[in-house]
Amino acid sequence: MTKKADLLLHPVRMRIVQQLLLGKPLTIAELLDVLGDVPQATLYRHINLLLKGDLIEIIDKKNVKGTEERVFSIKKDNLKIPENEIENTSQEDHLRHFTAFHGNLFQLATTYLTEAPPTRYEEEGFGYWYTPLHLTNEEFLELVESVNKCIEEAIKKQPTPERTARVFAGMFIPQNSSKS
Repeated sequence: MTKKADLLLHPVRMRIVQQLLLGKPLTIAELLDVLGDVPQATLYRHINLLLKGDLIEIIDKKNVKGTEERVFSIKKDNLKIPENEIENTSQEDHLRHFTAFHGNLFQLATTYLTEAPPTRYEEEGFGYWYTPLHLTNEEFLELVESVNKCIEEAIKKQPTPERTARVFAGMFIPQNSSKS
C-alpha cells in the first residue's frame, strides 16, 4: 500500500491538491489550464492515484461535447498524514518528502516573485522569515496549540471575492542548544 505522504508529497500531486484546496472544484481541462506544464496523460495518472488514495473525489459529472467530464474536489479531512506513518517513515524518505515540499514552495514563490513587483509584497502579504525561539517543551506545545487553533479557524473561511488565497507554510526545526 502506498503511504499517504508518498501520495501527497509528489510535485505534480501537490500542485493538484493545492489547486483544489483553493476551494473551487475543477475538471481535468481546468486543471490542465491552471497547472500549465503537466501533460494530460500525466495529470490523469496522478488524479487516479489521488482518487484511489481517497484524497480527492468526483463531485459532479458534466457532459461536454458528448464526453463525460468529471469535476474533482478535495477531501480535506483525509489529507492529514497519520502519526504512525510519520514515525515509521525512514529518514531517507523524510528527506525525499522534505525536498518535494521545499521544491513546491520554491516553485510557488518563484511564480509569485516573477509576476509581482516588490511594491506589492507588503500589501499582498508576501514575506519570509527565520526566527529562533527559546522555549521549554511546555511553552513549545502551547505555541503549537495556539498556532494550530488560529490556522484551523482560518481554514474554515470559504473563498469569496474579498478574500485572497495565501499559502501558509511553516515548520519547526529543533536545534541542539549545546551547540549554540
